[in-house]
Amino acid sequence: MSAHARSLTRLLLPVALLALTQVLLQPAAAEDLSAIDWVTNHDDPPIGDPVAKKGGTFYTSMTSYPLTLRVVGPNSNDAFAGWKRAYTMSFSLVMRHPTTDNYIPMMATHWLVQSDGRTIYYKLDPDARWSDGQPLTAADYVHTWHMLQSENIVDPSFNQYARDYYEEVVEVEPYVLKVVGKVESWRPLDMFDIWATPKHAVTLEEGFPERYNSAVLPVQGPYVLTEQVVGQYVVFSRLEDWWGRDKHYMQGMYNVDQIHIRVIDDNDRAFDFFKKGELSYYTVNTAKKWAEEMDFDAIRKGWAHRKRLFVDYPQGVYGFAMNLEKPIFQNKDFRKAVQHLFNFDEINTKLMSSAYYQQVSAFTGTEYENRDLVPYGFDPRKARAHLQAAGYKKRGDDGILVNAEGQRASFTLSYGSKGLERHMTVVKQTFQRFGVEMDLRLLEPGTAFRNGLEREYEMTIMSRTSGLYPSPYQYFATELKQTKNNNNVWAYGTAHTDSLIDVYRFDTDKQHRVAAMYELDAIIQDEAFYVPFWQAPFMRFLYVDSLVFPASFFPKRTQGMTDWQVFWIDADRDTRLQEAMAAERSLGEDTVVDVDPYLVKDRIEAALRAAAAR
Repeated sequence: MSAHARSLTRLLLPVALLALTQVLLQPAAAEDLSAIDWVTNHDDPPIGDPVAKKGGTFYTSMTSYPLTLRVVGPNSNDAFAGWKRAYTMSFSLVMRHPTTDNYIPMMATHWLVQSDGRTIYYKLDPDARWSDGQPLTAADYVHTWHMLQSENIVDPSFNQYARDYYEEVVEVEPYVLKVVGKVESWRPLDMFDIWATPKHAVTLEEGFPERYNSAVLPVQGPYVLTEQVVGQYVVFSRLEDWWGRDKHYMQGMYNVDQIHIRVIDDNDRAFDFFKKGELSYYTVNTAKKWAEEMDFDAIRKGWAHRKRLFVDYPQGVYGFAMNLEKPIFQNKDFRKAVQHLFNFDEINTKLMSSAYYQQVSAFTGTEYENRDLVPYGFDPRKARAHLQAAGYKKRGDDGILVNAEGQRASFTLSYGSKGLERHMTVVKQTFQRFGVEMDLRLLEPGTAFRNGLEREYEMTIMSRTSGLYPSPYQYFATELKQTKNNNNVWAYGTAHTDSLIDVYRFDTDKQHRVAAMYELDAIIQDEAFYVPFWQAPFMRFLYVDSLVFPASFFPKRTQGMTDWQVFWIDADRDTRLQEAMAAERSLGEDTVVDVDPYLVKDRIEAALRAAAAR
């Protein structure tokens, strides 16, 4: 190349680079939003009761102090995360009305699903603000997408979720968002929903988990974390000027000024706190307590009330989980023996006042539950046959079966709820009678939960709530068994079950989805690594007289009290209550206990009668 040519190149190259840079930095061509026929819905009733009053402090409890304040990353899926998501951070763009099931606006006022079943446009609410006053825009949703993709959050499940579900998340305009899913979906508004993360306050560089482990960040919801004492309590305070306060569907919701959550590691201790008037609300988790311990002073005098509210919601995964990475549970016959030694009827009758119904399916309460499945049932004869097939043919000196290598039929059950101790003791005694040793290991709840996610157990009690639709991928996907810190706690998955899960996730033909899930349900039962416990289609709870509820108490699609804060504190009733308690004066006992506004109990009992008649 000549000197002249080299000189010309040096002159032209910066010009060319400048031109290229200008092209790359230009925003994408504007989309024609005038062609979008926006959809919304303001016709359903408010979720709460519009007559609800604001004010007061709601006192409740949790069993362990949060391991982190983050909603992504390590240890971010504990019980406290439910409070964080419900009241501060994870607000849907569009959500299902919890009584009608219709789609209603939340963070987006309008939406439109394109004919491809995977492209959705959202018109964001221009009133939305972060708690620090900054506007909430489409850029904050794009930031969440980038966060979910980042390995710096140290959350492989969310990384995989971002890869599998989202093609792109685009800021079309400051208040117009486009979300494109990876594949066509039969429920794109549910499947491709995403929440906002404050771009101005959250960076994604290395060290993310440590940086935000205890950071109190701006939130989009009505409550902010204002006080915390490590190991003792946390306090959420309501934003008086919350942007969503007067929205149609938010009327009668988020009423209390403060939510004071005390750490009480034992359920019985929490009950004592309630009886002394130090908690506003208490969930009764055991049938024995409900049947035998409700005759106390506050109930008799009407200072507190007890309700069993029937709700219509899928039951979720609840039962024994066997770790397939542990040698003893790699034998399918041994797993089936465990199934046949679990005596649900004995536990239900003797310990739970026959209050529950046995679960069989991994997808109980959804339309994808395989209702042709029947429980293994308590059957010592079949258990013995499976134990022998597994190689456990002789009893050792201590009465426990051993195989030819001298290995004992013994494992440890780890669990985090002392309230289940007596149930597990009965199970242990039954197993022992037939030559199987189950050592019980009661752990602090947070530790038990974390050990499950990390598969640091042999058998554990798995308890997860469910959405309106089951989520088989997060529990049974093969790729999740290659990693830890996820809900595939049993380390199960095959190419075939992956294909069935994909049919459910992506096939738009409902008959195909149902058939795939029925088959998956049957395979899970046959593989026998999950022993379903019992289902309770109701909420049993106690509350102080100053706490007021709508006529139906909670919406139909409710799993727990954190789902929908529709209750409120009546200042006049609180004054009356305090005066009555000080004077030991009765307000009159509330004798109406069962509440069934959605006729759930009637439907279940009718089904049982029909089954008995067949």
